[in-house]
Amino acid sequence: MRIGVTCNCFARSGGMEQYALNLIEALIRKGHTPVIFTMSADPTLPAYPHCEVHVCPMNWRWLPNKLHVAYFNSWLRKEKARTEVAFTIACCLSGSAEIVVCGGNHIGFLKAMGRTPSFWDKWIINLEKREYAECKFVVAHANTMNIELQKYYGLPAEKIAVIYPPQTFKPLTTSMDKAALREEFGLPKDRTLFLFPSSSHKRKGFELLKTYFEKTEYPETLIVAGRPVKGEYKNVKYIGFCKEMQKLYQACDYTILASFYDPLGTAGLESVWNGTPSIMGNTIGCCEVLDSRSLRSFDVHSLKALSDVMEDVRKNPIRLEPPYQQYIDPVCMQTIDQHVDQLVQIGERLLKGETHPGH
Repeated sequence: MRIGVTCNCFARSGGMEQYALNLIEALIRKGHTPVIFTMSADPTLPAYPHCEVHVCPMNWRWLPNKLHVAYFNSWLRKEKARTEVAFTIACCLSGSAEIVVCGGNHIGFLKAMGRTPSFWDKWIINLEKREYAECKFVVAHANTMNIELQKYYGLPAEKIAVIYPPQTFKPLTTSMDKAALREEFGLPKDRTLFLFPSSSHKRKGFELLKTYFEKTEYPETLIVAGRPVKGEYKNVKYIGFCKEMQKLYQACDYTILASFYDPLGTAGLESVWNGTPSIMGNTIGCCEVLDSRSLRSFDVHSLKALSDVMEDVRKNPIRLEPPYQQYIDPVCMQTIDQHVDQLVQIGERLLKGETHPGH
C-alpha cells in the first residue's frame, strides 16, 4: 500500500522527526511504500531508496520558519493532489492528511507556560485548528493530549484515539554497580542524586528545582544533563550532554522533572525502565502510565509541594525490583511495528468509510 507521511525533516533527528523516521522504516518492513512529503531529506538514509520522496523546494530559506510552514502547506496541497496515496499520516503541522499524530499542542503549551498568545501564536493555533478540522482522525500520544484536544480544540472524543508512541529504550541486561558508575561520571558517592535530563530548562522547571536544592540542608544534589545551566548553584552539578544515559540513570537515585508542559515525559519512563524511580510534576504525561510504586508526583507551581515530596522520599526511599518493566503500563511498551499496525488499521477503516476507526 502507498501510504503518505508528512514530516518537517526526513532525517535522523529528535522528537517527531525521529518518530516519523521510525514509522517510515516500519512501514517498509511491513511491505508498504512510504510516500514522503517533507521540507528537507537526507538521501543517505538507508530507508531513502525504499520511499518515494517529495521535497518542497524551499527557495526562501531566509524567511522565518513559520513562513516556511505556510509555504510547505500550500505546496503540500498541490503536490498531494497529483500524487496517489491510500491515506496520509501527518507527523508535523500540515494539512491534507487523513490521520494526524498529536504529540503536543500550542494552546496547551501556552496555558502551561502562562503566556499570552502573540500574533504568531494565534497563527499557529489557527493552523492547528484547520489541520484537526480537515483530518478524519487524530492519534494522541498521551491521554493529556486527548483531554486538551477536546477541551481547547473542540474535537469530539470519537475522532481521537490515545496510542502511545513506541519506546526504543536499550534492553537492560544487568544492573550496574552504583558506586562504580558514580566514579565513572565524577559524581559524589555520599549524597542522594536527583537526575535532571533537560534540553529546555525553563519548560522543564529548572528554576523551581534550583530554588529547592540551593536551600536544602540535606545531602542532596541535582545532576543536570543536557543543555548547560547559566551560572553555578549550591547543590547543583552540571555534567554536560551524556551519550550513556542508561548508565547515568543507574548512577542516580531518582530522576526529577518539574515540567510545566511535557505531554509524555519520556525521561520518566526511561528512568524507571532502568531501575531508577521518578519524581515528576503531576501534569507530565508519564504519570498516566507509571505504577505508583515507582513514582512520586507534585504540583510544579508550588515549592512547598516539591519540598513535601522530597521529605517523603527521604523518609520512605523508593526501591525498585527487577524486572523494571512491571512498573510501566504495557499500553506504552508496544514495538514500532505493533504501533504501525494500529495506524494502518485505522487508515484501512477510514478507506472503508468507518466513522470511528480507532474505537
